[in-house]
Amino acid sequence: MTPEGLSIWSGLEFRKPMMLRNIEPLSEEQMDWVPGEGRKSVRWQLWHICEVEDNWLRQCLLDEPGRFPMGVALVDAADADRPSKDRLFGYLEEVRALSRERLESMSEANFSRMVRDPDFGEMEARALWAGVITSFAWHAGQIALTAKLMPDSPVRVWNFTQWDDPGRGSAR
Repeated sequence: MTPEGLSIWSGLEFRKPMMLRNIEPLSEEQMDWVPGEGRKSVRWQLWHICEVEDNWLRQCLLDEPGRFPMGVALVDAADADRPSKDRLFGYLEEVRALSRERLESMSEANFSRMVRDPDFGEMEARALWAGVITSFAWHAGQIALTAKLMPDSPVRVWNFTQWDDPGRGSAR
């Protein structure tokens, strides 16, 4: 993998362990809790992360049609179509394996190649990857907030006290 590919891979993987720690203790019922009208559940956020990473790259970088391994696109899904937490974890792992393969196959020059997105217009492939990274970080943050706001949340809130006392961090 090129140095640029490694940087992108690091960006994709950096917040994943924390996101998974926020989801793992949730029950299937808690996965669907919504913090208010017009907001999204943890299940919705995780599914969205997977679809964006797979299909945005598939459509804009590879000029391939989207794919929907859950049998339906998230935007078209009914309550009965909701996949289990474990199935979504599997989808995330599958998508990350695809991203790794895509990054390993890209030369440095490929990151400068121009691609087109219907919403963002023309951009370099590196900008598309940056969009995937920032989308993941954005939605992983939404997952953390939603999981911590839910009543009787099993998710621990992390306090990073190293700002006051270097080398120390705690969870409560």
